Amino acid sequence: MLNGTGFMGKFYKFGEISIFLVYVNFLWICFSLLGLIVFGLGPSTVAMYGVCRKYLMSESDIPVFKTFWNLYRTDFLKSNFLFWILFGLGYILYINLNFFTVDGEWIPLISTILLLLTTLIYSIMLIYIIPLFVHYNNSFFSYFKNAILISIYHPIRTIYAIAVLLTIYHIFYFYPVLIIFVGPSLFSFILMYVTYRTFLGIEAKRERLQEEAEEKELGKEKEKSQQNIEEVNGQHV
Repeated sequence: MLNGTGFMGKFYKFGEISIFLVYVNFLWICFSLLGLIVFGLGPSTVAMYGVCRKYLMSESDIPVFKTFWNLYRTDFLKSNFLFWILFGLGYILYINLNFFTVDGEWIPLISTILLLLTTLIYSIMLIYIIPLFVHYNNSFFSYFKNAILISIYHPIRTIYAIAVLLTIYHIFYFYPVLIIFVGPSLFSFILMYVTYRTFLGIEAKRERLQEEAEEKELGKEKEKSQQNIEEVNGQHV
């Protein structure tokens, strides 16, 4: 892969990413149809995020089709289960937001606030849950829990991700023809880029804390050994 820093290098990189996004978007459409949309949308979306993740991990020369197909096939059941859970939660929130009413004065206000807060948490969770699913091998509960925790503990990254998604939305609003060629793939690529950088930061911080803890433990052991030596020397004296 060409890594030039000049105009031609950047132009080449832009073209490479554009072709990659068009191809991945095409695969996403085909494999969604392969699963009759109902059973294909989840696995194809997870595979799309997985391919974007590998590309961002400096694996731009990966066999895209083979990687997409392997991710689609191996995570078919799990990704469908995840998407049906997300769809069910979203549908419940939608029904409540549009049709739920309670008689009284203060009860509707409280219920509306709680419902809007739940919807906000659900929407923010969607930013991280699929990237978490393709990046880590955890339980389903952990994906939901970690998606919420990351959004809370990394608000700047979350706001940045929302801002980027809104920017892409406005681009597609004025140029809707782009949705056909790079719609879902561009969303997943940008979102995977932001979340992947967040995951790297979390992992680096975790490793740093672990190293500090090990150094402290080693220091305590050395101090204890030194005290034992001094006690032995004192007894000999």
